[in-house]
Amino acid sequence: MAPVNPQQPLLPSRPRPDSTCDCDSFKVSLIIMGVLIATIVVAVVALCVWEILEMINCGNNPRFGLNSLSVSNLNISGPEVTGIWDVEFLAKSPDFLHANNYFHPALSVYYKNQQLLLEEYLPRIHVPKKTTISYRVNALAMATSIQDKAVADAIAKDWSQQKLVSFTVKLRSTNEIGLIVKVVCARIKVGFSSNSTSSSSQGTLLPESSANTYRQAFTRCSTGYHVKIPHLRDSH
Repeated sequence: MAPVNPQQPLLPSRPRPDSTCDCDSFKVSLIIMGVLIATIVVAVVALCVWEILEMINCGNNPRFGLNSLSVSNLNISGPEVTGIWDVEFLAKSPDFLHANNYFHPALSVYYKNQQLLLEEYLPRIHVPKKTTISYRVNALAMATSIQDKAVADAIAKDWSQQKLVSFTVKLRSTNEIGLIVKVVCARIKVGFSSNSTSSSSQGTLLPESSANTYRQAFTRCSTGYHVKIPHLRDSH
C-alpha cells in the first residue's frame, strides 16, 4: 500500500501591489516638488530684481525748495525783534520705490549769523514717491533779543531805509531710516513796502525773476543728507 502524504495547509495569498497607486503618488510628489522649486526660483528672482531696483534707487532722496516766505507785524525796536512768519517749502521726490516721512521738523530763521526764530516739533512732512508736495507752516511767532548791537543796527537799517532784508531759512529733520536732512536757503530777500510802519510792516519774498517760480524754489536752497552718528562716551 502506497504511503499517504499529509495534506499541506493552504497559505493565504498575498495581495498584489497596486502599481497604479504607487504611480499616482509619485506623480503627486513630483508636482509638489516642482511647485516648491518654482516658488523658490520666483522668490529668488523677485529678490534679485528688488535688490537691483534698490541699488538704482539708492540716493533718490527728496529735494527741498523755498516757495514763499513772508513776515507780518515786523517790529524792530533796539535789540528787540518781533513778527509773525509764514513759510512754504516744496519737496520733490525722485524716489520710485518708497514714500519718505520726516518727523518733528525744526525751522529756523537767521539774519546774518543771528538766530531770530527757532520752531521745533512741526507737523510731519510726508512725501509720496515720485511726487512734489507743498509743506506750509503759518503764524510762527518771533520774539527775540539781538545781543550784538552791530547786527541789531544793521537789520534796523535794512528794514527802515532800504526796505529790503536778507534772511536765511533752515529746515532740519530726520526720516524713518535715520537720515538727517538739512535744508539751507541762504540770502533770501524779503521786501517791504515804502509805507510800512512798525505796527503794520509786511514783507514778502522777492522773486529773482519772472521765470518759472517752481524752478526758482529749488535753486534758492541746498539739501544735504547725512547719517546720524551716535556720540561714544569716553571710557577713561
